[in-house]
Amino acid sequence: MADLGDTSQADTAHKHKTSSWITVALITVATIVLGFAFVLQSIPLAIVGGVLLLAGIVLGITGGIMEDAT
Repeated sequence: MADLGDTSQADTAHKHKTSSWITVALITVATIVLGFAFVLQSIPLAIVGGVLLLAGIVLGITGGIMEDAT
């Protein structure tokens, strides 16, 4: 069997900030809600999905979600 050496990703792992995971969850839920709104042709559901998406985008920008990847 070949020696793979150290396979841990300690040097390359993301920072795992809680705010980043909340952002991802918000945008995912918003996408699902907007999908249901589209299928059901529900304007109130679309508004809820849009607000969730906007909240996720704002949280992502202010929380520095892209800094986690470095």
